[in-house]
Amino acid sequence: MKIEKNRHIIIFKTLIEGNDPVTAETLAKLTKSSLRTIKNDIAHLDSQCVKEEILHIRSFKAKGYAIEILDEKNYEEFVHDITVLSSLFYGRNVESVNRRLYILQRFLVDEYVKIEDLCDELFLSRSSIRKDITWASRFLASYHISLESVVGKGYHIYGKEQDLRSALVELRCSQYHEFQPLYPYEPFDELFRKDGINFYAPLRKAFLDILRSSRIVVSDIETKKIASHICLMYKRIKEGKHPSLTDEIIEELKQTYDYEVAKQIFADETIRGYVNPDEIEILNFARILLINRELNLRITGSEDLPEKLVKENHRIFEQIIDATIDPSHYSIASSLHKTDMFKLYSKDLESLQLQLYLKHHFDYTGKMRFVTYQEGTDELISPIPLELTRVMIARLQLLLGARISDAVVQAYAGVYERLLKKVVYPYKKLRLAVSTTDGLVYSQHVAESLSELYGSYIEKVDVFNLYEMRKVNFDDYDALVYSGAILYYSYPLPIVAYQELDYNRQGGDIFNRLFINGFDRSELYRIRELLNIYENERVREIESFVEALSYRYARDPYTQKILYDQYVENEEIINHYYARNGIMIIFFPYRFTMKEIIDIYIPDQSLYYRESMEVNAIIAVCVDPRMRLADLKILDHVLRYIVQVPDTIEKLIEDKGNTLDVIFDAIVRRKFLNT
Repeated sequence: MKIEKNRHIIIFKTLIEGNDPVTAETLAKLTKSSLRTIKNDIAHLDSQCVKEEILHIRSFKAKGYAIEILDEKNYEEFVHDITVLSSLFYGRNVESVNRRLYILQRFLVDEYVKIEDLCDELFLSRSSIRKDITWASRFLASYHISLESVVGKGYHIYGKEQDLRSALVELRCSQYHEFQPLYPYEPFDELFRKDGINFYAPLRKAFLDILRSSRIVVSDIETKKIASHICLMYKRIKEGKHPSLTDEIIEELKQTYDYEVAKQIFADETIRGYVNPDEIEILNFARILLINRELNLRITGSEDLPEKLVKENHRIFEQIIDATIDPSHYSIASSLHKTDMFKLYSKDLESLQLQLYLKHHFDYTGKMRFVTYQEGTDELISPIPLELTRVMIARLQLLLGARISDAVVQAYAGVYERLLKKVVYPYKKLRLAVSTTDGLVYSQHVAESLSELYGSYIEKVDVFNLYEMRKVNFDDYDALVYSGAILYYSYPLPIVAYQELDYNRQGGDIFNRLFINGFDRSELYRIRELLNIYENERVREIESFVEALSYRYARDPYTQKILYDQYVENEEIINHYYARNGIMIIFFPYRFTMKEIIDIYIPDQSLYYRESMEVNAIIAVCVDPRMRLADLKILDHVLRYIVQVPDTIEKLIEDKGNTLDVIFDAIVRRKFLNT
């Protein structure tokens, strides 16, 4: 079943994931549509699904809509398709993506393409199609392919053969993302076939059999793209089109392990029966293997990689780290990069940078991806790890003199997320006294159990019988723990019941009654002082508003433009939008403001990010990078809570202090339970 609207994906995803019927009002709110539109959509979608024997959308009076499965196998396949589409069109318009795919395929296949023909085929006016053509031109330019208009003939493209092939493979979506285009273009599909037959499956299997026995590691999606490169070679060679590599690159590639593996691949009987490439083709394929490798210098080292390039990458990496810890730069990464913990994991970041450096040397790091495995990363990675990534990549871009928008960038954020997880929350360990009505032996077991389970939160635990409690100096203890049996005595300190296992009462909430009191709340109080919320802020479009904020926050006129330019640069590295609740978080470098900021702006009217995603709030953040790492972690989780939990900003407006307390308790409780 073809899905043509983003709201249809949302409707199906909501119904599939819901345990109870979903009302039309809920679907209207989720899709930002009218009730009439939802009811018409439901009728249309139900008709199609029943026709294809997938499911029936049933209506329950006063309850809403729910799914009735008609065929289990068809339904499972449909659920898979919806999951893929939800991932694929994350933050992107279904119709425009399909139009752009068709336009790009026409440009790359046909020698000349007239805009009049595209308008007729896509049922668009010349003015309506201009935006898609502009986007297509930008996409091609990222592959170093130029799009030019030739008078009387139409649009024509120019570029190196290896770049044209890379763009063609990226647009071969169906080979690696189960993408079924709304506007299929048969001549494009024919480029990947031999005599009308699709050999993709056997070629990929043969290629993978050799790759798995080698020391080369490639991600799943890249193996699919590389297999598509093999499929494409037959037609391109037959048409007399070959890659052009410089003598220097050829000599470098001949020295690589990837070249040896490439020769093995094309010596395989299955692959050689499909295509018989010459030396330049094999070298170009070695280049493709090399730029798509996954690397782990900390675990496997760099034995198979070009030594000169590995050393140069290491020099650049150290230069970037040195710049981030330079006191004059006030980088948000400085405190973290100075730690021994960072030194342990720095090889992971250097490995990721090496992947980018190899692409820069043998290819390009700024290629736009048409489709991606987008798994809702904004819900998985915290705001500050994403900002740390922007800092690193922005510096690398400056040193390489190249734009970087590669998928590897997201992995940087994952490493920083891991590093922040290792930072310990500030905690004042508790001094506990244990006394029970069951005597010293049992009291000692209670004390040992507390130490075993919560030792990292306890400074000391002493055992007393009830008689000894009369002479205890209560200033030496933060709480008294007893077994949960009745305790008749009262003491001038908190008294908390503890039982290891009680199926009826779950042993009491020992976290809220006892351990939560040890967490340092100083950073929370600082956030409370810094946090300002501005409702009904006049915002007409995001770029001009961020520019206005740059003027508002800059320390002097000279840095006003720098702040805005850095936002634009960072937005291209990793966007600032968090889709779950429609929130943008924009970090401003401290060295250009010299003041700390946590300001939340609520637009006074509907505002959209990249045309289709509503922005409900814009959060401006600037923090002194000299703050404690533990405080940076707390701030990170406060921001993460805000972008993940619905209605948090509304609650902050109602009662800032209480809401921040709730957020802090949720943060440290999760930390406590995961200990």
